[in-house]
Amino acid sequence: MKKSVKESVSKNENNKRILIRFVTVIVINVSVLTGGVLLYLLYNRTGRGIDCQIHKFTGCYCPSCGATRMMYSLIHDLDLRQAFRYNPMLFLTLPVAFVLYVPQLAVFVRTGGLSDWMVPVIKVWGVLMVLFCILRNTPAFYFLAPTAL
Repeated sequence: MKKSVKESVSKNENNKRILIRFVTVIVINVSVLTGGVLLYLLYNRTGRGIDCQIHKFTGCYCPSCGATRMMYSLIHDLDLRQAFRYNPMLFLTLPVAFVLYVPQLAVFVRTGGLSDWMVPVIKVWGVLMVLFCILRNTPAFYFLAPTAL
């Protein structure tokens, strides 16, 4: 049977949308990786990353304070203990996030959205990050602040 012109046009439009989403995913991921490499090189050369503006102006540690030093400890020294001390929340959740992220790329390219179950997961992670931020700035939980061993 011959396909109708309408079905053919619809399929071409869908293929174009998928291609645009695929290129978008590639560009975003290459940009993030490039930024990470540049940040690594900056930290490797100077021993300093980019200062956290939240900590600079408020004196409070944000949920990602210590993330650059954590990643450097993992990549450069493979020092798991020190990486954990810089940012325990990201140290524990980034591997899980990566495992969830990769399959969601394929879902996004195919559908333009995320799996239905991802929205609650992202919300829970957001709540955990807010709680972590509050706790790491509380004197009773001083050990959650990014510190060198």
